[in-house]
Amino acid sequence: MHTYIGNETFLVNGSKESITINDFWRWAYSDFTNNINRSVLAEFIVASSLDIIQTDCESFRDPWRPFDLLYDMKYRVEVKAAGYVQSHSAKHPDHISFSIAPARIPTETGEYKPEATLQRNCDIYIFCVYTAMSVSANPLDMNLWDFYVLPTKTIDREKPRQKTITLPSLLTLDPIKCTYIELKETIDKILAV
Repeated sequence: MHTYIGNETFLVNGSKESITINDFWRWAYSDFTNNINRSVLAEFIVASSLDIIQTDCESFRDPWRPFDLLYDMKYRVEVKAAGYVQSHSAKHPDHISFSIAPARIPTETGEYKPEATLQRNCDIYIFCVYTAMSVSANPLDMNLWDFYVLPTKTIDREKPRQKTITLPSLLTLDPIKCTYIELKETIDKILAV
């Protein structure tokens, strides 16, 4: 697997071009009002709060695992993100919702067997809400993010078959709301129970 730091250049016929990996990243991933990019940013934010970005298990994002992050080499973390500002729509959504659908766990070879049991493949959910109301706001400002932490067992007990959950419905499950600075301590407290 190739890993990049950003200053590597593209090659044409063995010669270096003036475009770099950073140019590609900027072109492809700099719009954090886009739902897909914002979701990956939220995973990065949670990983950074847990100090797991530079560990052996989380030095790079693995989009094929049945959960988003591995914390303390044993806890499976699912990160969900939503926001009021969307790059594809000038209207603000009238509600925030997240996917919480149970899924099948892939086999060792990455196959999804139809007979596999549907389940939520994590120990804890982190629901990240980007609260900005303007596309000019800075998504790198952690004061514009709210984090709601909830053990998976609560969702399994209260919403066993539910595929999505709105923010108001989530709040009825009493998640712990916290800031970026409080996130690691909050997660540690919940996982210690």
